[in-house]
Amino acid sequence: MTAGGRHRAWLEIDHAALAANLATLRRLAGEQEVIGVVKANAYGHGAVDVARTLLGQGVERLAVATVSEAADLRAAGIQGPLVVLWGIGDEDAAAVVELDLEPMVDRDATVETLAAAAAHAGRRIGVHLKVDTGLGRQGVEPEGALDLARTIGAAPGLVLAGTMTHLAAADDTAYTDRQLDRMASVLDDLRAAGVDPGLVHVAATGAILAGVGTFADAVRPGIGLYGLAPAGMTDAGSDLRPILSLRALPLRVFEVAAGTPVGYGLRWTAARRSRLATLPIGYGDGWPRSHLNNGFALVHGTRVPMVGAISMDGLVVDVSDAGSVGLEDEFVLIGRQGDAVITADEVAAQRETINYEVTTSLRQRLPRRHLRP
Repeated sequence: MTAGGRHRAWLEIDHAALAANLATLRRLAGEQEVIGVVKANAYGHGAVDVARTLLGQGVERLAVATVSEAADLRAAGIQGPLVVLWGIGDEDAAAVVELDLEPMVDRDATVETLAAAAAHAGRRIGVHLKVDTGLGRQGVEPEGALDLARTIGAAPGLVLAGTMTHLAAADDTAYTDRQLDRMASVLDDLRAAGVDPGLVHVAATGAILAGVGTFADAVRPGIGLYGLAPAGMTDAGSDLRPILSLRALPLRVFEVAAGTPVGYGLRWTAARRSRLATLPIGYGDGWPRSHLNNGFALVHGTRVPMVGAISMDGLVVDVSDAGSVGLEDEFVLIGRQGDAVITADEVAAQRETINYEVTTSLRQRLPRRHLRP
């Protein structure tokens, strides 16, 4: 219950499953240090609450994508090392220092800007040198890594806290081996020159599941913490438990005669006398229009199809074959009900996308109910 009244659509987040997933990933990674990735509102699950659970379970560091995400965590009282995985602009430098963040750096200009901000504040911050070993997105080229590391070491107010890269296709063994070889060469060059690379981290969830989590000092699980596996690696992630479910109570249950059209654009017409239910979830909540006559919900453990167009604030399901359905009967759009289940992977296939996009698309308008042991 909130001050505005009862929500009839919500997310449930299972923190016992979150802790179990962390334990599974730690085991698979050989008990490496863990950098828990909570970017994009913890992949849609609620960054502050997830961060608290991860820290309570002994996670050594957290990681976000942007300075604003980090600021939200600090404002909620989240302390400890906090890595910013994406590049920062000059305008972010003062906030990075003030919030005591550990930003990724991959060019001289960023090092200079951060050093100036740290000197101005009389502070010292750690940075993580990112090397582009083959993803082609961010990072210094391997040939330039040593020079940039030396620049960091010479900069007042900065310390090389870590050296990192990111794998392009963890399930492609040959390409991954090439990336790891490039990273190993960079690390050899740094150490031969007397440069301590700090905490070395390479493996995200896919790499942990592929068995290369032991390559470095730490791992950076993201999607796996939430019980999901990268595309094509579902079998490897079979011990992970999804922690999110999307649930709703109907706003209306009603009958229509055969031949009655439903929804914007009249995109569905009842082929028989039908009983329908309107659920308060739409594209304004992150449930997109691609579910036009495409997708299912569960009620009483029975799959019921979505019919007609998805509205901003709602959708309609056909409950004709689900027995008696009333306004207090719970529907599940992602998750388990009895022996029936709808997974984020199934929903992703309906949208022709990946499970990451399904959960990160779920908007803040949907309350998160955090279930703790």
